[in-house]
Amino acid sequence: MATLYQNKGHWLLTVQYQGKRLTRSLRTKDKKVAKQLKPYVESQLILELTGLKKAITPISFPALSTRFLKASKKRSKNTQDLYEYVLKSYLNGNPLPTNPNSRAIFVRTINACWNWGLKEGLIDKADKLKEETRGLPSQN
Repeated sequence: MATLYQNKGHWLLTVQYQGKRLTRSLRTKDKKVAKQLKPYVESQLILELTGLKKAITPISFPALSTRFLKASKKRSKNTQDLYEYVLKSYLNGNPLPTNPNSRAIFVRTINACWNWGLKEGLIDKADKLKEETRGLPSQN
């Protein structure tokens, strides 16, 4: 049984199944939008309550990067060292390099970490960098 209700101006949806209940905000103050979102959110909540789908608890980027670095045993040592350097630098708040090729390497590495998190189901939204990933063409 699903119930659509308003609390402090925002619409929420509650679904109850076999004595368990889940509630989600529909993140809207508009009743018309809430009614349109209801079937989608309701189906997700039912899947979670029945155990057919696990709820994704988003993890922070530092935790994601730690798991990313520990995940692959197939990376070469140099690639692993590069990934560790790039992610540590990024997490310490250092700006991206000014050199276009180095900057592209940083962007690709950070975005690879986000993509891995999506693929593994650890996050449901990636905050990937929207920067150039190609660098400058080589001049021979």
